[in-house]
Amino acid sequence: MKEKVLEHKQQLKFFIKELIGFALLFALLGFIVYFFFQNSIYSNIDAGLYSQKQHIERNVNQGPLSVQPSNHPTPFNPDKNAAFQTNIIVFSKDGKILNKNMLGQRSYSLLNKITLSKNNINEPQDVNLIARDFTTHFRSLLIKVDKYNDNPDYAGNYVLILQNIDADLLALHSFVEALIITLIFFWIIAIMIAYYLSKSSMKPVMKAWHKQKEFSANAAHELRTPLTVIQNQMEFLLTKPNAKIIDQVQPISTTLEESKHLKTLTQRLLTLARSDSNIIQSNKQNVEIKPFFDQIVQPFFEITNSQQKVLLSDIDVSGHGNLDVDLIKQLMVILMDNAIKYTPTGGSVTVKISNNHNNLKILISDTGSGISDEDKNHIFERFYRADKSRNSKTGGNGLGLSIAQWIVNQHHGKILVRDNHPTGTVFIVNISI
Repeated sequence: MKEKVLEHKQQLKFFIKELIGFALLFALLGFIVYFFFQNSIYSNIDAGLYSQKQHIERNVNQGPLSVQPSNHPTPFNPDKNAAFQTNIIVFSKDGKILNKNMLGQRSYSLLNKITLSKNNINEPQDVNLIARDFTTHFRSLLIKVDKYNDNPDYAGNYVLILQNIDADLLALHSFVEALIITLIFFWIIAIMIAYYLSKSSMKPVMKAWHKQKEFSANAAHELRTPLTVIQNQMEFLLTKPNAKIIDQVQPISTTLEESKHLKTLTQRLLTLARSDSNIIQSNKQNVEIKPFFDQIVQPFFEITNSQQKVLLSDIDVSGHGNLDVDLIKQLMVILMDNAIKYTPTGGSVTVKISNNHNNLKILISDTGSGISDEDKNHIFERFYRADKSRNSKTGGNGLGLSIAQWIVNQHHGKILVRDNHPTGTVFIVNISI
């Protein structure tokens, strides 16, 4: 129950962080799109105002207009400098409107509310005009026309160029509404995506947490067992201070055996810890293959003979290969040690090593009781042992094969386990050299 609460809390944290991330991303995207769209609209409006300014200063006429036949349509390409988009008010130096007749009665009744302000010459400004039943918006540009201008209506006067931007503002408002609706829609999708991602993110986290928890519990148990035995044996020896060493061979032997087991266990735990943190890096070097494997296998003949078992060796390899000698030696020791350990008295262990071009093949088989199909799917997991007994006669700790698999992976190879007929197990390793 506690784990579930912890998982839900962590998932909620992931969900909130991802949701905030999406929200900020969409808000930033919306702001950028709105900024560029608004800037584009006002840039086009101001470009039209400055174009009209140049026409007035140069006294350029619009010229005659022609009607384009409907059967010869031109591509839609509106001109931002079109004169029909603007109104022009001519002020005298004292602010009196001089072109009342040109504006017309309707426009004049609205535009006469504008007064001359000489503070913003040549700078585009927004102008809002309010009537009884509506408000209209203009973009304006005030210019001072040279007194030598060829057009006497403009010469020496102030000209206010006005462009109605109601349609542009309406388009901008519609665009903002569409943008908000789009962002809300995508934000709803983001909620679902954030929930899915937070749930997916929790899976590897919880898996790693469970594995770490299991690893810690198993490691503590494995370490506790030899330490308890050593402590018990030492406490027993303390009860016999006057005893001779020869009379206490058994407890001393047990203590040494458990110390050896403890040393092996701590070394393997350290190897796994370093491999998880990527501290260990493979150090491959060019070696002559046959002498290298002969040297590794040779000591195991004495071990098998002392245990009344048979070791058969067939190392049919030649040439050189790139191998991490320390890791491959550790791999061979793990597989050989397992094979000998699970082979009964009178049984045999076989080692076959061959190479074909850049592929090295290692087969190590025994004549033990074998491994069930169910156990074959788990034997490379840490602390897994097929006999399910932590105090088994073999004294294994379930870490060797996990390390063996890691070593093979470091060499970009594969390790497989098969049945050895009629009885026993075969480990097959393929490594690229």
